[in-house]
Amino acid sequence: MVAAKFWEFVKLDSTSKRRVAMIVAAKSYLQAQLTNLVELSDAAIARHLWQQLPQAQASDTEVPHLAEICLRCYISYQIHQVCLDLAMRFGSRHGFRCEDLLPFVLDDEVIFGTSNQPRLRKSAYESLATKLLKTFDPSKGTLNAWVSRYVKQNLELKRFLLQQGLLLISDWALLNNTTPKQLQQILAEMYHLTSGEIEQSCQLLVSYHAVYREERLQQKFAGVSVRCQIPTSEQLSDIANDLQSRTNRRLSSEAVLKQLQAMASKLRQYRIATQGGNVSSIAYDQPEIQPIVERCLRRAAPTQVTPDEDEEKFEFIDLYQQQFLEALDTAISQVVETFLAQLQRKRAANQEIAQSFITGLHLFHCQGQPMSKIAPQLGMQKQYEVTRLLKLNELRADIRQKLLIILRERVLEMAQQFTDFHRLQSLDQQLESILDEQISVIIQEAESETRNPVRSQPLPGLLARRLCSYLESRGNDDC
Repeated sequence: MVAAKFWEFVKLDSTSKRRVAMIVAAKSYLQAQLTNLVELSDAAIARHLWQQLPQAQASDTEVPHLAEICLRCYISYQIHQVCLDLAMRFGSRHGFRCEDLLPFVLDDEVIFGTSNQPRLRKSAYESLATKLLKTFDPSKGTLNAWVSRYVKQNLELKRFLLQQGLLLISDWALLNNTTPKQLQQILAEMYHLTSGEIEQSCQLLVSYHAVYREERLQQKFAGVSVRCQIPTSEQLSDIANDLQSRTNRRLSSEAVLKQLQAMASKLRQYRIATQGGNVSSIAYDQPEIQPIVERCLRRAAPTQVTPDEDEEKFEFIDLYQQQFLEALDTAISQVVETFLAQLQRKRAANQEIAQSFITGLHLFHCQGQPMSKIAPQLGMQKQYEVTRLLKLNELRADIRQKLLIILRERVLEMAQQFTDFHRLQSLDQQLESILDEQISVIIQEAESETRNPVRSQPLPGLLARRLCSYLESRGNDDC
């Protein structure tokens, strides 16, 4: 029977195996409710049950609680269905099963008691089902769609899928979120395309933005929130026409579509490659990410967001994660190279000073050696000589300032895709203080590690890890 999903609670047992428990009281309650409903679709039943929830705050009887229990049963069923769908579509190619996904999202443990007398347990932990019930609005979509979106945007689930080489974002959102300058860098550094090939791809992306992204922005400003779908035939034709008018290059609509998909595939692989090993260190709930997302997006957002608005928030987070690390890497590279140039100018007679500086940074940050042990390895007598050479306080201060400049420019450019002109002006006025606050967290973490290091272990902070990554790549380039 279709309605059984409203009284069968899907959960994981102590061994993480899926179990289905029938709740008799919920079944009796729902069957009595069904006699008063004209429409018996899942959406209609869910809408009716959701309308009963406000009574729970005004009554101590179990009836309103049973409405919530029915909804939690239905949500648990839908969560399993979404995971099953992901496994069927991508599991064999990326090496995971439905059972691997369920522990991330099937986490509702509120229902307890006997099947005939179930109760709702109060808990400080907010499960996915609890979040769904707090934000669900039947006037803005079905509960099915709400569950699907929240499952696919679960940060732990996304992190796991990313480790399997799967990025849950559409080709068209990827293209929307990539600037021509970023595409140029990716195609050159990761795919080593020729300058001509890169120029053609960048020009096609410009035309895509001029047509597809512009229409999407107009829809957003008009209050219409839609997911990124494959371009229509008319849009493909307009993209081809824009490309020809600017570059005199002629492409059919079919060729435009194929080349856009090929471009998106490269961007997807790049995103996976750059985020796969580092996603856990820049998750949404970490200090590096949370302030900019909370203050730049949610400040002007409604208390309850629709699934499409929520998707845009996660699109912004994905893009910001990438931009943050790229900006930090760029800042580190520029500041270190500036330090090296200054050392070489000041100590022209000693050609080994630059290598001593790089070696000292590596031994301190990447191996966790104290400066007293680093000194003899650099041909120095005293610890203070290493301190004077590395100038870590000055190095961190310069990285901080450079990162602020780079990141501010990139975030403003990125924000144009997610907000209107007036909000962008407001963001421009506040952005520097927001970014400075979150960058301070990273610098303070690095300073604390320097004062209290764990000997013979790499420093664990984000700045230290990215610095070590840069030093390693620099060493490979010098080989």
